Amino acid sequence: MEEIALYRLLSMGIEVFSAAIILLPALFLLNRLLYHDIKKTIEYIVFSLYLTAVYAVVGLPSVMNLQIDLCFNFIPFFDMVADFKNAVLNVVLFIPLGIILPLLWEDFRGIKKSLLMGLGMTLTIEVLQIFTFRTTDINDLITNVTGTLIGYYIANMIIRKNPKISFTNGRKSEVFQLFAITFGIMFFVQPFISSMLWEFFL
Repeated sequence: MEEIALYRLLSMGIEVFSAAIILLPALFLLNRLLYHDIKKTIEYIVFSLYLTAVYAVVGLPSVMNLQIDLCFNFIPFFDMVADFKNAVLNVVLFIPLGIILPLLWEDFRGIKKSLLMGLGMTLTIEVLQIFTFRTTDINDLITNVTGTLIGYYIANMIIRKNPKISFTNGRKSEVFQLFAITFGIMFFVQPFISSMLWEFFL
């Protein structure tokens, strides 16, 4: 069991590090061209690294492993109790999203927009999983949005205690920009770097 946990941590580390090799220079370049704010850029790097970790965990497709696998579950809560551990992990995986969005972007301090972002991200992941070996599952939608909601309320408590908190002056469009950049790197570039790193470790 410990060996499996260590392997998963190693795998996660390699996947995120592989993306970071390209992601960090790309965001520092954007800082130079667009943001002109190193503090904001560092916060965006943290958020983007979180996104790469999510993409790595959920197993999104890439140019190296595209395949169509029509495996669906549209029955809410079906098998969720039997796979309770995975359901809890899905909730935990999206709590940081619910925390980060309202803390970094004032536009997401309303619950509706934060939940819509969590829902949109989850729907995108579930649709893309058609092109992987994973199941497109409505339970993932439920657990991921629940995690976003929990994270939002945690952020809301932080904001209420510190009403002047403002980590960035970022625009909402920059959120989608970070999603696009991170996904592009994970889809087109990261798999090749990851493959080379795996060959090195093995």
